[in-house]
Amino acid sequence: MPVKNAKRDLFLSALLVNPTVKDAAASVRIPITTAFNILREQDFADEYERRKRQAVAEASDYLRLRINAAARIIDEIMNDNDAPPQTRLNAAKTLIDTAYKIIEQADIVTRIEALEAYTDRNGQ
Repeated sequence: MPVKNAKRDLFLSALLVNPTVKDAAASVRIPITTAFNILREQDFADEYERRKRQAVAEASDYLRLRINAAARIIDEIMNDNDAPPQTRLNAAKTLIDTAYKIIEQADIVTRIEALEAYTDRNGQ
């Protein structure tokens, strides 16, 4: 995105760390109407979307790196005979729930890929 001025770049960064457009605008001291006008600019909106995707990808990479450590901790708690039964049960439930979600999401991805391949082959 060609940066038109420093305020726009600051506003773009603020959008990524503030929960609302209003908060982002306030943090860089621009009027809310100006903020929404800037958001309507296609190059700005495109860059904002690119940076949001990048932030999500970075968070996903971090979590992917930490998931094995988290699973080991849950497994240790689940198998700790000295831990209270409710704690062990909660660990087991967490492990089962997480495994189910991972399997379910993998199935959804497989189905989407199959649909995309079908539409590509049939020109739809």
